[in-house]
Amino acid sequence: MPIKGRNTAVRWLIFVFLLVTCLGTAKHYLFPTDPDSPPREVIGKALKNTEKAKQYEYTIKMFTTIDGTEKQVSEVQGQRESLERIHISGRIFNSEVEFYLYDNDTYTKDQLTGEWIKLTGNQLNQQEIFMAELNPLASFTYKELEQAAFDGSEGNGPGKLLVYSALPVVDNPYMETLWKDFKYRFWLEPRSLFIHKGEVTAVSKNGSADKLRLVVELRNYNSNIKINPPEVKQ
Repeated sequence: MPIKGRNTAVRWLIFVFLLVTCLGTAKHYLFPTDPDSPPREVIGKALKNTEKAKQYEYTIKMFTTIDGTEKQVSEVQGQRESLERIHISGRIFNSEVEFYLYDNDTYTKDQLTGEWIKLTGNQLNQQEIFMAELNPLASFTYKELEQAAFDGSEGNGPGKLLVYSALPVVDNPYMETLWKDFKYRFWLEPRSLFIHKGEVTAVSKNGSADKLRLVVELRNYNSNIKINPPEVKQ
């Protein structure tokens, strides 16, 4: 083969090799499959990554099953600019709720007049009763994961999500008072490992027929969310 022909063939082989390598890398980046890391590590990293996110919006839904019938008992929408600037609204056990946490102040509505009330220095984010609403990851705190597994993926293309499940030893006295046999499930964004959705299920300590299901969805990470507290009547 002439030298010119050999050079052309070599360049063509190099081009094909680089093209295949790039396509393989792009496929892994855009359409990831089973990660190499152990499931326990992936879940832990996903929780840490999500916790570090400065801003996001979220929805928390709670369902209870009594005598075999599941019923939704609450739904809360939240927007978080930072740990100290949060707005939530929704319904918890047939009661409408809406308040703002803005630095060291809390803004809440007077249920009779509908006017906003400012509570200066009220550390609402330290009160356990609203811990899950103010921090959607509070329901996923654990001492250890007894089991963890990669359950495959859902969706196609860039919207594909990695699905993990785990049996935790929870670290949440508020939830442990009434519930046991906790299970976690997570839907993770492949590249960032941000949590797209998380689910907690548990069984009542009073009887296995009664159950809890808590669904947390997170979105719009680091999207320049701004919380503006309402005007307060002077």
